[in-house]
Amino acid sequence: MNKDELCEAAIEELVKIEQGRVTVELVAGDVLLGDVEYRTSDGWHIVVFSDGGEWDYIHSMTTPAGNRLMLWPVSERDESDLMLKLQNYHPPGEQAKTIWGFLE
Repeated sequence: MNKDELCEAAIEELVKIEQGRVTVELVAGDVLLGDVEYRTSDGWHIVVFSDGGEWDYIHSMTTPAGNRLMLWPVSERDESDLMLKLQNYHPPGEQAKTIWGFLE
């Protein structure tokens, strides 16, 4: 899987979460500060950086097969449109709170 395919699959997983077709479970970390790791019902691992209980950014996403997509830190070679979309992703509406358990 090349980087663009991995980005597309990651975006698709986030959309499934938004639509309620996939669930997330907290597996490590504290939503009040730092890296918080989730596992989806599809087997993805998603690490989100929390800033005082608020969703800041996705740090990394790992497929069930073990393909890891590092979103931060950013490098110039990672500035594809798909990568930028993932780097700027925030759950819509109240989903950071209702789905992911953040305080915002």
